[in-house]
Amino acid sequence: MPASDLAFDLVDESSFDAIPAPAGSGLRCQTCDYWERLDGARDRPDGSAARELKLSRLLAGRRLAGAYGMLASRVDHAGERIVVGWAQFGPISAYPRAQSIRDRYPALPDSPAPWVVTCLQVPESETEREATAAALLGAVCSELDRRGIIAVEAYPEGVPDPWSLSPGPASVYVAAGFRRAAGDDRFPAYRRELEGGPAEVGWGDLLSHARPADEGDAWPLPLPKGPSEEDLFRLPERPKRPNPFGDD
Repeated sequence: MPASDLAFDLVDESSFDAIPAPAGSGLRCQTCDYWERLDGARDRPDGSAARELKLSRLLAGRRLAGAYGMLASRVDHAGERIVVGWAQFGPISAYPRAQSIRDRYPALPDSPAPWVVTCLQVPESETEREATAAALLGAVCSELDRRGIIAVEAYPEGVPDPWSLSPGPASVYVAAGFRRAAGDDRFPAYRRELEGGPAEVGWGDLLSHARPADEGDAWPLPLPKGPSEEDLFRLPERPKRPNPFGDD
């Protein structure tokens, strides 16, 4: 089916369970913390606590601009809308493993801090798998452009079965307008520059998302603790981290 038949929606509480399973037996996106922790794993045991933590992480940016995940769906032959793709993304400060990988590429610009696509999954059953993934990446970039983000990066790997790893194939990023900005065929770093125009999400939107239940004379109150606008455009401090590719 053509990519024009696809619909793209940011993940929320109602669609969280619809995130498709990644390639690999026993893996589940709803509990994976591989990118959020240096000691994270893709095969965390299922459980309500793990699921709630993952959902809270994906929705952490919703108060400011939007969730950190997007689903692609289409209507099947029976007239039912089915999810056929998943992308996880966010400011690099939200993903320590991505920052650890990025530290190995000094040629990449430090400013402005990029957002990263950590996961790109389309089930093998999808006929136009790469086309669907490229369309989903394009939708993610359009959404981030709307938020005023300047650049997006991803770190796929050159392995025989690139779908077995969470970022998906490098060829999909090329098809979606990314270029290889650093690294080699085995460990590339892909980057796409966005327009970076004024964000459509202004302070009025931020306050409306953060408005407390008590809307008396004391409003506006300080925003709740959490991500700030500055966090979206700066790199985190670089603590000493283990080499994600093994010891040199």
